[in-house]
Amino acid sequence: ANPAPGKRTSLSTLHCSYQMVGPGQFARAHRHTVNAGRFILESDGAYTTLDGEKVFMDENDLILTPNWVWHGLGNESESHSVSWIDFLDDPLVSHLQTIFFEVRDEQSSSLPTQDNSPLHIKWADVKRRLARQSNIDSLGRHRIELPSRPIPTMRLLAEDLPAGSQTGRSKSTANRLFLAADGAGVTAVDDNFFDWTRGDVVAVPAWTPFHHETSSGGILVEINDEPVKEAFGWYRTQRI
Repeated sequence: ANPAPGKRTSLSTLHCSYQMVGPGQFARAHRHTVNAGRFILESDGAYTTLDGEKVFMDENDLILTPNWVWHGLGNESESHSVSWIDFLDDPLVSHLQTIFFEVRDEQSSSLPTQDNSPLHIKWADVKRRLARQSNIDSLGRHRIELPSRPIPTMRLLAEDLPAGSQTGRSKSTANRLFLAADGAGVTAVDDNFFDWTRGDVVAVPAWTPFHHETSSGGILVEINDEPVKEAFGWYRTQRI
């Protein structure tokens, strides 16, 4: 959770936290009005159940769990734990007073396996798309949008930062979470500089200047609330 005093969530509309599932454990199947997803850190044996189908997760894969989709979280390994970063829009849903939650009995061992779920973003596919995408935007960013429409309050992107690069400095009305997927670098948020390596998270509040830089190269996954701001005509961006 947010380590700042008096804060529980990462940002005003988005939150992320770390989850671990021990050997042989299964977190009960449930559903909620909160849109969510997870970025996989340790994966050998990790799986999610999605509406009664088992989806296995490799490292750096992303799994989406939209509003009211049944899902459970498990680990088939008998010797080691698995872990991931959860990201959710629960601060927004909580503020709107529309959080609902249900649980059900589900025996994950008897469920069929799904290898091509539309809610499973495979890291191998992300890497291939990044390699094919050569366009650099006006802020010097080499990035692609990921297929995140099933969670309509969030937009997901992957950004490749070549060695020795620095992006342009900007601010916008969107809240942003940056998950370090590979390599190492620094994100400057206002006057603060945050070093990151794989598995770290940097939160950038709305209308706060930021940029990324790296000497050795890295890849970031971005989760933002741009769709919410765009829906009401509130999205603004400004280069610094």
